[in-house]
Amino acid sequence: MKTDHIIAALAGTYSLINSTPWRNGTESPSPWGRNPVGLLTYTRYGYMSANMAATEENVRPLNIRWPPKDTDADEDWVLVGRHAMSYAGVFSINQSVPATKFGGQLVHGPMIAASVPAMVGSTSGRNYAVHEREDATYLLVSIPSDDPNFRSEIWWKRVVKG
Repeated sequence: MKTDHIIAALAGTYSLINSTPWRNGTESPSPWGRNPVGLLTYTRYGYMSANMAATEENVRPLNIRWPPKDTDADEDWVLVGRHAMSYAGVFSINQSVPATKFGGQLVHGPMIAASVPAMVGSTSGRNYAVHEREDATYLLVSIPSDDPNFRSEIWWKRVVKG
């Protein structure tokens, strides 16, 4: 299948359902907690953005607002930064891995903007698997790792077809 057809099939906005890191075959705590929120968007023009955040009050203080005030505790903003991530840039299909509209590997990046400064300009692979069900389309994104004892799985539900 041509890469532009795959990109068109993936295009849309997805809502975060679950983020699960695994270490040595055991589920590890997610930096986004047990009830994360987020959106992942792929456009048919080859751009993407991802936003994820925890919702638990112990890691997501409700007493701070944007814009930050001088009276805000730095510790509160540290928690927000540690338990949220956003990045955006271009994306493409990794052509060295067999790909269809149902599975393959994406390349996120180079990143144009990111909440983590070191991510700007970076690229990273994401394996994807599309699961079409009666109720919705689900996207499983897993992050390849050089560490054979670590894997991360993120489930998304399509909310808008793009």
